[in-house]
Amino acid sequence: MKLSYETRIGILAAVTLILLVFGYKFLKGNNMLDHNKTYLLNFDNVAQLEPSSPVFTRGIKVGTVLKIQLAEDNPYKVVVYIDIKNDIHLPKNSVAVLVSTGLIGGKAIDLRFDHHCTDDCIPNNGTIDTRVESILSSMLPKSELDEYIKSAGTSIQHALDSTGTNQELNGMAHDLKSTLHNLNLLTNQLHKVLLDNNQQINSTMKNLNTLSSSLASNTKSIDQSLSNLQAVTAQLKQADVSKIANHADETIQSLQKTAQEATTSMHKVNELISQIQNGNGTASKLIKDPALYNNLESTAKSLDKLLTDLRLYPNRYVHFSVFSAKKQMAVEQVPQEKK
Repeated sequence: MKLSYETRIGILAAVTLILLVFGYKFLKGNNMLDHNKTYLLNFDNVAQLEPSSPVFTRGIKVGTVLKIQLAEDNPYKVVVYIDIKNDIHLPKNSVAVLVSTGLIGGKAIDLRFDHHCTDDCIPNNGTIDTRVESILSSMLPKSELDEYIKSAGTSIQHALDSTGTNQELNGMAHDLKSTLHNLNLLTNQLHKVLLDNNQQINSTMKNLNTLSSSLASNTKSIDQSLSNLQAVTAQLKQADVSKIANHADETIQSLQKTAQEATTSMHKVNELISQIQNGNGTASKLIKDPALYNNLESTAKSLDKLLTDLRLYPNRYVHFSVFSAKKQMAVEQVPQEKK
């Protein structure tokens, strides 16, 4: 028979729901395929025991905590339901102990019994006697705790026996008294220093408060500055470092070459100045030879007179053909001005 689309959807939903419930129960530690037994435990306080907490016996997990609730007939009692494997048979003198599994929390149930029962067993849904152990007792067995206490007592007795005579005890007491006296003096001095510097301390605290307020008010600016710095760092990281280094090397080489050329030029200038100072060359003669200076001065004066005469009597030096020859001769016969 062909199933309809709606029927197949319904079957799929039912199977999914069953698998979901089964998986949830399995994760909670309750296997629905196993036929386990349930027991009740009564506590005054379960100290943060939770459902799905483990149930142990001699360190072996034999079940889990199913449910925790307040007792219906007594609000001061807490009822804990535990699920135990079917092959565990608990005698009537069994005790369920609430223990700690670690220093930071975690609780579990420890089932303690001395034999496997045959006829005097606690029935399914029966109640087991309970007890609560402290965290120290849970972490340290009673036998080891007794041994540690005995060892500590022996050590203390040995220390008391090795303290020596009354004279040694008096010396130790005197030293202790001196130490306490020095400690008292130190405390008084510290108190005095605090009193003397109370104003400075208050001022320092005010400055710190002001600084904290300023930092708090400028948090946005500081964040922005840090973001900018991060962006610059990222840009530098992404930049071509080798190209920058090569460019820097080329620049340094160019500067070195320029410096060498400048040094060479300075040497040449120094040589020229040295030659001038020693009287070598034309420049030195121009500077140091008085005769050459006098000749140049005389030549300048003569040239000045020539230019003055040319300005006053240009017809003595320039002849124009448009003038008649007679007039030209007349001009030439004009007596020169006495200079």
